[in-house]
Amino acid sequence: MSADEVVDYLKGYQGRWAGDFTIHSVATDYTVTFSVEQRYWWEDGALRGISVSETNEGLQTASSRTSVVEGRLVSEVVRGDLVETYYGVLHDGGIVWLPADLARATDYQMREIFVQDAGEVWLHTDGFDSYLYQGEVAHLTYRGRLKRKSEE
Repeated sequence: MSADEVVDYLKGYQGRWAGDFTIHSVATDYTVTFSVEQRYWWEDGALRGISVSETNEGLQTASSRTSVVEGRLVSEVVRGDLVETYYGVLHDGGIVWLPADLARATDYQMREIFVQDAGEVWLHTDGFDSYLYQGEVAHLTYRGRLKRKSEE
């Protein structure tokens, strides 16, 4: 896809989204679901975003800047002092996000796709992360379902 087609796809994120994310550990059978609200807007040639999550650790915030850099879809996510960079690939109607450290690409992936349901637009996020648990590789699964909200 061309850079213009990627930018057109990214513009679909603009607006306010709200819903839930669920994280599940297969190894421990631990599951947590929490509320998330995200806002996206276009500024200075990039998709800017802010996310607020209400978790059992209190309110968590993150910001993002997503753009096409030298032909590559790049998203920089800031959570407190932590800055993470991801590369995106348009695939099968959505975006697959991989860590900039491509050696971790088999350990962590996230897919986002817009879904139309009963006249409403949803942003579905599905992914996984790997970690060591009792000396073995274990996995976390992520599932987000955010509905586009009208601006109030």
